[in-house]
Amino acid sequence: MRFALLLLSVLLVSFSHKENKDISPGTKVKSMKTKDPLDMNKEVIKKFKRYFTELDLEDLSALNEIYSDKVLFNDPIHEINGIENLKSYFKKLNENLIQGSFLFTDETITHNKAYLSWELTLRLKKPKKNVKASGISVLTFEQKITHHRDYFDAGELFYENIPVLGGIIRFLKKKIAS
Repeated sequence: MRFALLLLSVLLVSFSHKENKDISPGTKVKSMKTKDPLDMNKEVIKKFKRYFTELDLEDLSALNEIYSDKVLFNDPIHEINGIENLKSYFKKLNENLIQGSFLFTDETITHNKAYLSWELTLRLKKPKKNVKASGISVLTFEQKITHHRDYFDAGELFYENIPVLGGIIRFLKKKIAS
């Protein structure tokens, strides 16, 4: 065992001398440390959460820091390709929004995906009411978000808030639950 450790030490010293033969003693060597992809993704998540915590759909420039130019966005109602189309979609949503916010309740981040649970609160112009919904966003990364998939109850967010239809859907949900 001692012989194996000694041999390993000699090999390591020998290897390090061969690699550094052009570096004179006392020369400072800069580290070639690259940024960890997980840290990069966490930074994008911070920006994402900051943007959506208090919805400011007027300032769409921040989306360029969050989303890839070729982002794919999906929710139960829409499929949107490209950042410019996503900006147009958010701009259209803003036309009916008085105020909105996401409360992020949980998150899991892996090397190229993030799972964010949230509660959404909206104050709408038409119908003039407050709307709440819960959901989860699944975000896929390659330095920026390349795919954003939202899962939520479309009935809770949209259909239940349409006059007449909303009442019917709420009635049916109560019947099914009882």
